[in-house]
Amino acid sequence: CILTLYRAPSGNFDHFINRLKTILNVLHSSKVEFIICGDININYLIDSNRKLNLDSLLSSYNLSSTVNFPTRVQNNSSSAIDNIFIDNSKLRDYTVGPFINGLSDHDAQLIEINNIDLQPSNQQYQTVRKINKHTMADFVTKLSNESWDNVFDSNNIDSKFNCFLNTYLRIFYSSFPLKIVKNENKNKSTWITIGIKTSCKHKRQLYLASRDSNDPRLKSHYKMYCKILSKVIKEAKQNNYNSQILKSNNKIKTTWDIVKVESGKKSVNEDVQSLNIEGKSTNNPQAIASAFNEYFLSLAEKTYSNNNNNNNNNNNNNP
Repeated sequence: CILTLYRAPSGNFDHFINRLKTILNVLHSSKVEFIICGDININYLIDSNRKLNLDSLLSSYNLSSTVNFPTRVQNNSSSAIDNIFIDNSKLRDYTVGPFINGLSDHDAQLIEINNIDLQPSNQQYQTVRKINKHTMADFVTKLSNESWDNVFDSNNIDSKFNCFLNTYLRIFYSSFPLKIVKNENKNKSTWITIGIKTSCKHKRQLYLASRDSNDPRLKSHYKMYCKILSKVIKEAKQNNYNSQILKSNNKIKTTWDIVKVESGKKSVNEDVQSLNIEGKSTNNPQAIASAFNEYFLSLAEKTYSNNNNNNNNNNNNNP
């Protein structure tokens, strides 16, 4: 079980400890091994009461910190406020170190655990629930039509809860059925070449050198290198996308797929449930389709007519 945590610098420490304790109590099992990682904003390079309290809680689950190097370096100060906690009695063979990427004022931490046997998943299909606005509407309707008599008729609080939960789950499973879908493993970063990977690695080395140096020439060189690398990456993406469009049988769809990837937008199917036609609202699918069809058919004619009128007005105004 891998838990990722974040505690804000100004966050309530007691609340953080209590919530973490509750989570660990719920998840704790003899068959579960914990790995906890994240930005906890507790410096593990120095002794403090907060460090002692957190260690006391985690040690009760046989968890201990692995990071003993700075994870955030600024000017002349350094701290280890990011950490990874593991069970050393079960995970003895491991190595941990900083992973400097130059993307943040925090360095990442990379842990390699060598005595875990993880079998890669080769499943081509997975089971998911069909959740969309139609199934959600069905769920809400069924909940509103439920009388809940079996819940109100019981006098025992445990029976009330069990009746409520059973009814709720019955409706939930009915409205959101399981379906089998095929796993798609699409490589969306085919533009990343070996040269770009090498340049990114060199950029991280330059970042580390410039961060720990006061030499303005080194800092200027790092900024220039970043600018050139950004330009190379942009051109590599553009060439890759141009190649995809040229090879595609449906160039318009491929173009829009690329736009969605770059903009981070996911396709959303939104059906028009109702439409206001000449002041009257209708939900008749045939009437809605006919209205859209008539609108788009007349759009080109209206545009052509407006352009002609504008041209005639311009000619009349010319001396």
